[in-house]
Amino acid sequence: MFRQKDRPVSGETIAIMKTNFGTMKIRLFPEIVGVAAENFIELAKQGKYENAPFHRIISGFMIQGGDFTRRNGTGGHAAKGPGSTIGDKYDIRLSHIRGAVAWAKTAMPHSIGSQFYIVHPEEGTHFLDHPEDGGPSDGYTVFGQLYEGFDVLDAIAGVKTDRSDRPYEDVLIESVTIETVA
Repeated sequence: MFRQKDRPVSGETIAIMKTNFGTMKIRLFPEIVGVAAENFIELAKQGKYENAPFHRIISGFMIQGGDFTRRNGTGGHAAKGPGSTIGDKYDIRLSHIRGAVAWAKTAMPHSIGSQFYIVHPEEGTHFLDHPEDGGPSDGYTVFGQLYEGFDVLDAIAGVKTDRSDRPYEDVLIESVTIETVA
């Protein structure tokens, strides 16, 4: 039986995200959400996340990064190249729990590019889940789950930010490596 919080097993895809605060390991779900997870995998393989910042940090909510073009939350694109985006993919087995990795987007359908967030708190973010009867722009697509590095998530979530939730000090994704669990 699938459980989002389980550690990865042999054959599953993981991402090892090195930041200037430490390393986080993420179990990815391409077998469940297809292109939603594959987009992240391809962007990582293309090196797009190298030295991209976590540009928006809200302790008790989430840390957001992945804007590799403008580095301020207004840029980025999907793995197919400049100007490309993908659509949402919802699966009832995936939810916004502590450590969930999900795509940021606008209110428009098919507006997912490269920006993602990692949920910080244990409770209180299920409003981000897709409602079962919602439209294509309701809710956000979960495509991965942190399974190691919660201390790094907490450290990043605890940095001082300005009124726009931008950190005063650089919080950088140094690299993201994609691996298959042996």
